[in-house]
Amino acid sequence: MMTDHTASSDDRLFISERELARELGVHPSTLTRLAQQGKLPVQPVYVGHRRVYPRAELLKLGRVS
Repeated sequence: MMTDHTASSDDRLFISERELARELGVHPSTLTRLAQQGKLPVQPVYVGHRRVYPRAELLKLGRVS
């Protein structure tokens, strides 16, 4: 199975919820709860049952490196 780690971090279009939580210093369940409540400045994209976040939008907010 191919993982997100095959692409360099600069050319990925999305960041996983786990990666975003790590960068923000919060638990992934916190992001899950906030996403379900509609309280995040960036709306997640659903891929199956997983939530991923558009990297370009997060970069505009200065939330990811």
